[in-house]
Amino acid sequence: MAAPSTAFTARYAADYLGVDIEVVEELATQMEPEDGCLSVIDSLDEAADPITAFTSSGLHCLEELLDDRRSAFMKDL
Repeated sequence: MAAPSTAFTARYAADYLGVDIEVVEELATQMEPEDGCLSVIDSLDEAADPITAFTSSGLHCLEELLDDRRSAFMKDL
């Protein structure tokens, strides 16, 4: 498989999945770089927060995590 050449921001992922960006950021904490979750640095300021981004496979992993979260929520009802 070829190396990923495109990254999608957390904001894009939130719009794509129809959820708040806070949900995407929370789910991203459960992912590793191998899952397609990356941190992008766009400032030389050491205090600047990195931007969360995802590869295509990362978007799919994120979607699965969201489905799992929704399923768990429905079971609790």
